[in-house]
Amino acid sequence: MRRSWWRVAVAALGMLPCVAVAQPNARGELPAARRLDAGDAGHKVSDPAREVAAEVLILHATNSKKGVDERIGRMPELKKPPFSAYDSYELLSKNRLPLKKEPQTLKLPNGRVLQTKLLDVLPKDYLRISASINQPGGKDFLPLLEVKAKVGQAFIVAGQSYKNGILVLVIRVVK
Repeated sequence: MRRSWWRVAVAALGMLPCVAVAQPNARGELPAARRLDAGDAGHKVSDPAREVAAEVLILHATNSKKGVDERIGRMPELKKPPFSAYDSYELLSKNRLPLKKEPQTLKLPNGRVLQTKLLDVLPKDYLRISASINQPGGKDFLPLLEVKAKVGQAFIVAGQSYKNGILVLVIRVVK
């Protein structure tokens, strides 16, 4: 039961930093959401699919009393539940996956595979991306998490057992 709790709680927590709230203009009106097409007059539309990637930090969380690896940088989320259940975080690797319409994969230290995919390009440099973690030849651990994120925003996926702890994946959209 505890393992299932982590999957749900962390997936939901991971989505929180990626939620955008529309701000009203001076007249109190909310902007209308619409997709920009290349033919829209007056709008310069770039192709973010060629310009952005998913930076993936693979962290190993344990209770080995070593603290947070300085290579991770400032990450206050690690001091809050459910991540505060672990007192040590080590950076295992830092990877860059291009965000494309075709799935991109990264083998994780526990043998599973992270798959990312660009689902849609939205106005104001927002992207809708998916992430899933699969066991080769087996059942999905995380069967397709969809997130709306802007460059610089991150989401966290965690809970897979690994060497007396868990893996924590910090996935950030970067240029």
